[in-house]
Amino acid sequence: MSVITLTTDMGNSGYYVASLKAALLKGLPDANVVDVTHTIRPFHVSSAAFIIRNVYRQFPEGTIHIVAVDSLNTPNSKVILIKTENQYFIGPDNGLFSLVFSAPPTDAYEITISPDPASLAFTAKDIMAKAALHIANGGNITEIGREYKNYVLLTAWQPIYNDATIRTSVVYVDEYGNCIFNLEKRLFEQVRRARLFNIDVKRNSIEKISPTYNDVGGGELVAIFTGSGLLEIAINRGNISELLGMKEGDSVLISFEG
Repeated sequence: MSVITLTTDMGNSGYYVASLKAALLKGLPDANVVDVTHTIRPFHVSSAAFIIRNVYRQFPEGTIHIVAVDSLNTPNSKVILIKTENQYFIGPDNGLFSLVFSAPPTDAYEITISPDPASLAFTAKDIMAKAALHIANGGNITEIGREYKNYVLLTAWQPIYNDATIRTSVVYVDEYGNCIFNLEKRLFEQVRRARLFNIDVKRNSIEKISPTYNDVGGGELVAIFTGSGLLEIAINRGNISELLGMKEGDSVLISFEG
């Protein structure tokens, strides 16, 4: 049974998601269609990238991920398919996938399926779903796409650092108001070199990385590394986004002693 995941900015109140699912199930009735989320803020590719980055490895090999965020059709629009780690990713060429993977995937294709003139604006249903069905039915990628190396690259998740400091930015705010940053544990430890440090969060200081939220008292600031290896700053049993006004794009400065 093929697993096809859906991540979109279509919301849950209209017919778009149902129409997309109908197209998939009509072409492959026994497909296991999994909703990751449909509540990404419209056109917000960094949020979609963060969610896919954190969840895709939990799905079985061969899973096909449709990521229809900021996917409105334009004369210059391209839909791409990326194969990596024995999984498939289909979505618009808007830079989203460059934020999902730590290293740029080598197997990337531009989908060449001709759109239906009657549904040009619904790229997810008219092109992405058809590509997913082709792959799920055992078709060869080269039958629906051509090799594509120049897909859009974004640098939103690149912290700025030198020997003494790291400036890292919020890339995602979760449902609890916790802020996730574009700093991987590997880079943090590489720059830190076992030195003491201070994280300046809106003039509040954090001087250690904790194993869990409850390592500090209720209402206190805490810094941890998430399961995906990214820095997270939160308030234990509180909402840092509301209390300190932290939002996507805000940055903090980490300073190292010595």
